[in-house]
Amino acid sequence: VPKINLRGQSNDKNFMVSVSKILNTLLPTEPNISIINDDTKVMWLSPNEWLVQILKKNKFKEIFTNLQSTLNPENTAVTDLTENRTILNISGHNLYTLLAKFMVIDLDQNLRKEAAVIQSLFIKVPVLIVRNHKNNEKPNIDIHTNRSHTSYLYNLLVDGTQNFNF
Repeated sequence: VPKINLRGQSNDKNFMVSVSKILNTLLPTEPNISIINDDTKVMWLSPNEWLVQILKKNKFKEIFTNLQSTLNPENTAVTDLTENRTILNISGHNLYTLLAKFMVIDLDQNLRKEAAVIQSLFIKVPVLIVRNHKNNEKPNIDIHTNRSHTSYLYNLLVDGTQNFNF
């Protein structure tokens, strides 16, 4: 899944306007929120950092090139993270119970908003968790992690399901 790490100042009007024209959406400025449109899902990571997930692979080169050529490289950074991060998509009615075995964060509270994004530790591994479901739907999240940790997290999750009755 193509991903771009984008850095710039949210109080820089030129930066914000340029990015919104390229992505066809506003950058989220509220902490731990994502915004989605037909081509991208943009996740707030910090006041000056966003993760842009490209939903249509054929749009990646165009978006990446436009960001690099339009934004001032002295004040911004545009980095291709496509090969750096893996996304594990998990869903199920016991999802938050399963994750609670490995995390100390209150998922019900932190993922209560439909567009919620949280950064936390899964055991000792840094992860980004993105909520994908509506309030009336079965829980569904994406876990973004470094590629090198994917097998470890996957095996822990599979092992953690062993005492659930399906």
